[in-house]
Amino acid sequence: MSTLTFSSGDVIFRQGDLVLTMFNIQSGSVGVYTEYGTDQEKKIAVLGKDQLLGEMGLIEVCPRSATAVALEETVLQVITEEDLSDYFTNNPEKLLQIMKQLSARIRETSQKYHSACHALSENEEAVQNGTEKSEELNRQLKELCKEAESYGSYQVCTNSSFYSFVKDDIESCRDSHHVVKANLIERLAVRRISPEEMHANPDDEFSIPSVGPNDRIIQEYVESIPRLKKANMDIFDEPVIVHKMQPDGYLILNGHHRWAAALKTGLDKIRAEIINPKI
Repeated sequence: MSTLTFSSGDVIFRQGDLVLTMFNIQSGSVGVYTEYGTDQEKKIAVLGKDQLLGEMGLIEVCPRSATAVALEETVLQVITEEDLSDYFTNNPEKLLQIMKQLSARIRETSQKYHSACHALSENEEAVQNGTEKSEELNRQLKELCKEAESYGSYQVCTNSSFYSFVKDDIESCRDSHHVVKANLIERLAVRRISPEEMHANPDDEFSIPSVGPNDRIIQEYVESIPRLKKANMDIFDEPVIVHKMQPDGYLILNGHHRWAAALKTGLDKIRAEIINPKI
């Protein structure tokens, strides 16, 4: 296992990154922030020597939920998925450490949930009875609003490493491209089309801010591609379903995550089936 050294102020990883590693802090300290570098920045933890960093991103294969920043010169031991078995065999106490960290997070989340439910119930009762809200209730409601601002409707999508590309792709096609009917020959057979000719569908949940691209699904496809290529098998079981567009390109109806994986791995062509819109 390798090590990395960071100077004070260096960003180790950013919120929304898909980084398939965790770290053991060998020396120094790390600050963990949500909304780092914005007006809503909040320090949620400080981790020191012998503590683990980023373990959930590795275990769940999901985007980072926060940004990690070195608070001083810091040395990190890099632990990949391939290292996990040997690492925990040699350091069994780290499994207990992860369990304690997860337990603490679940307890904190449960407490916040019950407090929120209680505050909302009190608020509803005050509104129905026409009574004045207590100072404590007003304080709790302000806290809930502040939390909601940090986890608004764009949270899932903007946390995806693919979000910016999707947003830009939709904007580039919004007024310059439109769906058209394909001829019979174009629709008869499954074709092989460059993923760069395909465009995100703004009406699909993949492009809706409250859902957005799922980096975990994209990564699963990415990891399957080398194995399938080596076996000379079709990259994906099902073709991407598309509409033909003018002046060029294709609008994706089904298969956005496969398209994202193809772009990330630089595939020249992927299977696609063209169907006609009801126009």
